[in-house]
Amino acid sequence: MGINTLNESELHRVLKSIYKENNEGCQLEAEYGPYIVDIKTAEGNVIEIQTQSLGHLKEKVAWFTGKKKKITVVYPIIKKKTIETKLLDGSIKTTRSPVHKSIYSSFRELTALAPFLLSPRFFLDTVDVTVIEEREETEEKVQSRNGRRRYRQNWLKTGKRVKEIGEITRYHGKRTWKALLPAGLEAEFYRGDFYKALKAQGARLTADEASLMLWVYVQAGLVERRREGRKYVYTLA
Repeated sequence: MGINTLNESELHRVLKSIYKENNEGCQLEAEYGPYIVDIKTAEGNVIEIQTQSLGHLKEKVAWFTGKKKKITVVYPIIKKKTIETKLLDGSIKTTRSPVHKSIYSSFRELTALAPFLLSPRFFLDTVDVTVIEEREETEEKVQSRNGRRRYRQNWLKTGKRVKEIGEITRYHGKRTWKALLPAGLEAEFYRGDFYKALKAQGARLTADEASLMLWVYVQAGLVERRREGRKYVYTLA
């Protein structure tokens, strides 16, 4: 999913503080090779906190893993969101957003990093976060400032605040990635079977997200596929 609309400065600062406390002797915003990294550990490894597109890290991940350095990508996922809207009369209206993201929501971002998922030097930490999105009512309907909103609305986003940092989950190596696969898959299966199996075990995701997950797993070497007529048939690698 990305938290690509989140106020990066606050969330970035909070997460950097957490990882700094857990890595004694580390350096922040350090020059390392051709890059500036968020955290350089005392052991010479790298921690990158990415609240926007993971695709921006592809070259950096390739460089450090190629140099046999461990790189941990820290990626926050919005689990809960409350919306605070400042109305024209100055009062505040609070509503609960129906948005609930998960690791399955993140596979669109992981497409760029698929070749590194099974690298022994690549780690992905997802961080559950609860945020408050700040909005301001407008007299007339307007387009969003970044142009992403398709239709005009009578409000603008003015920022977001971190309310709570929740569970951190680490993905590293084949075992952790295979743990996300649905149980009970047949030896061969179609994309629709995969989506239904995930939904049956309680995963909250769309058919498109399931398709992206399969694509990432094929690129990573976790799943194999072959064409059968107009469809692909998948098998676990």
